[in-house]
Amino acid sequence: MPTNSWRLRSLAVFAIVGLLAGCAAQRLQREGLELIASGQVEEGLERLAQASKADPSNLTYRSALARQRELAVTRLVSQGATARAAGDAAAAHTAYERALHLNPADRNARAGLASLDMDVRHAAELAEADQLVARDEGQARELVRRILLEDPDHRAARQLLQRLDQHASRAQAAVPGLAGRFRSPVSLQFRDANVKVVLEALARGSGINVLLDKDIKPDIKVSIFVKDVSVQDALELLLMQSQLEKKVLSDSTVLVYPNLPAKLKEYQDLKIRSFHLVNADAKQIAAMIKTLLKSRDVVVHERTNSVVMRDTPEAVELAARLVEDQDVADPEVMLEVEVLEVSGSRLSELGLALPSSIGVSVPGDRLTLGALRDTRASSLLAGPAPSVTLNLLMQDSDANLLASPRIRARNHEKAKIMIGDRVPVITNAVTPMSTGAPVITGNVQYLDVGLKLEVEPDIHLDEEVSIKINLEVSSIVKEIQNVQSGTLAYQVGTRNATTVLRLRDGETQILGGLINDEDRNSASKLPGLGQLPLLGRLFSNHRDNARKTEIVLSLTPHVIGVRRTAAARQTEYWSGTESQLGANRLMLRPLGTVGISPGGGPVAAPQAAAVPLAARAPLAASPANQPVVLSWQGPAQAKVGERISIALNTQSSMAVRGLKFTLAYDAAVLKAVEAAEGDFMRQAGAAFTRNLDGQAGQVQVEFAAGSGAASGAGAAASVEFEVIAPGAAQVAVAQAEAGGVSGEPLAVTAPAPLVVQVQP
Repeated sequence: MPTNSWRLRSLAVFAIVGLLAGCAAQRLQREGLELIASGQVEEGLERLAQASKADPSNLTYRSALARQRELAVTRLVSQGATARAAGDAAAAHTAYERALHLNPADRNARAGLASLDMDVRHAAELAEADQLVARDEGQARELVRRILLEDPDHRAARQLLQRLDQHASRAQAAVPGLAGRFRSPVSLQFRDANVKVVLEALARGSGINVLLDKDIKPDIKVSIFVKDVSVQDALELLLMQSQLEKKVLSDSTVLVYPNLPAKLKEYQDLKIRSFHLVNADAKQIAAMIKTLLKSRDVVVHERTNSVVMRDTPEAVELAARLVEDQDVADPEVMLEVEVLEVSGSRLSELGLALPSSIGVSVPGDRLTLGALRDTRASSLLAGPAPSVTLNLLMQDSDANLLASPRIRARNHEKAKIMIGDRVPVITNAVTPMSTGAPVITGNVQYLDVGLKLEVEPDIHLDEEVSIKINLEVSSIVKEIQNVQSGTLAYQVGTRNATTVLRLRDGETQILGGLINDEDRNSASKLPGLGQLPLLGRLFSNHRDNARKTEIVLSLTPHVIGVRRTAAARQTEYWSGTESQLGANRLMLRPLGTVGISPGGGPVAAPQAAAVPLAARAPLAASPANQPVVLSWQGPAQAKVGERISIALNTQSSMAVRGLKFTLAYDAAVLKAVEAAEGDFMRQAGAAFTRNLDGQAGQVQVEFAAGSGAASGAGAAASVEFEVIAPGAAQVAVAQAEAGGVSGEPLAVTAPAPLVVQVQP
């Protein structure tokens, strides 16, 4: 007995201890979760660990500890990644260290710390690459490439690589142009002279370099008589007569070769251009390029709706102008539609509803003729008992159904609206079987009942819209059930209207007249008495049912995005000859003036050097000694929304090393977009800088003194303006300075202001 008592006391003690431990573990878990919710993650996880240790057998505590630890580590790693992306390395390092403290084996936290070390190394390499850009572009590119190999999303490295690519792209895309000496005037007089002799004389007299291909035939003879034309035009005339072609190698060097397919393939440069279209169809644009420009290497990428072509620079330029003209957004139209259905009905039923028949029966199961003859009237049965009903019914009803949808449709594309129900129509097909019951196969089809509207707009340039309209309003009139098969069909009443309207933007057109008028009359009369005049109404029942419905359609178009009317320069431009593409025509440009400025007179050009008949002596130019003369070259008229280019030409017989000028313009009418370097100061190797001040309405251009000097004629710079308002805008030279070879100032003659008349 004492032994049992001791056992009971031991069990009681164990139960009390377990109960107390369970309560403590529950309290620790609750406190741990509260600490984690308040942001004290480490303290909360410590409490959860104590709760799990206090009650090891409780899987709930262990599961909560593992789950909260994993969530905390994931959250800290995410915070570290966010801080690293924001450039806060210290905060990222702290977050990763806290994550490793909670879970030393977490690979994401270790990778985050390694990425921070990599960021420090990349920052040093990027700074070194930035310093190497001006001295050694190749080494800078290699450092950037190594950074991007380890971190492809490094933003600063990608920006530096973009700068390097832009610089390399400009260097590769810069097509050598013909400098001012190619535009100096010259006179040539040769008859039946060897083409090599003429080219040699032209090269010596003008100072240009002419390289001849070895396959040029030595017996080609030319005759040329021109006066006061540019060296460039004279060279073009010589090449055209001799079936030769040229390739510009630098600002002062050209290569002349036979105009043969093999030589064209060897010397002619080709470009690859991708046109990413926004509105036009890539297949149609590719067909245009192939048809009009005779380009063969044209590929369509349907997924990106783009066209990639490989052709000569002239063909690529023409294709770009073609795409600019065709890749325009189609206008859209918002249609406000109101469909009103007005219905009214009148039902009247007046008079006496008399029985239509009375039945008489003879009692008995079997009836013979003898028994019928002996039957008396008192024994006959009449039924049912006749009843007379007085009908006094007058019923009027009116109903209005209104649908007011709005639909937006693109130009030349159909848009549909369906407002109603899709009614199921079940049909059964019975297939007889040789043995057993026939097989019944059911088929469900859906019938659209309600309002169906289909529109197709055609938006014109004058903001009028032609709209093809197809309206159908249907309703279920009667249900028809097949007794044998049990299927149900419907009798559908419909009204249709199809028309074409031409409306102005915002004009409302109402279409009515879809009227359905029904009038049904029926009468039940007592024979004889019901046919009497006037009194017959007392012995008859009259039912009148009249129903009338009308549908009215109201339509209002609103044009969204007016169709663009392209400027003449975009829709009409030169494309070269049948055998050679190009935006420039073969023509002789007069060199008596370099430029024309409104209000000012022409600027004299240097005197042309004359070459006698069949002469071999070099050409000599003898321009007059004069200061630096500036002149305008730009349009006198423009329209709002266009972009115009105005060039400031320079002509000087003296060597110019530095040039600086400021252009002032009317900022209320024009907006300076970009200023580009001309070819005049490029001869001197001068550094070009420009500053656009839109608020002050000024463009400042400066050419720092270079290693060489410029002379002759050419464009100093050109400024592209966007026309923003109508009016008369002036562009003037507010300040101009020029420096000679030794730094001495040179006199500069500025032109009168250029006036551009801007139309709305």
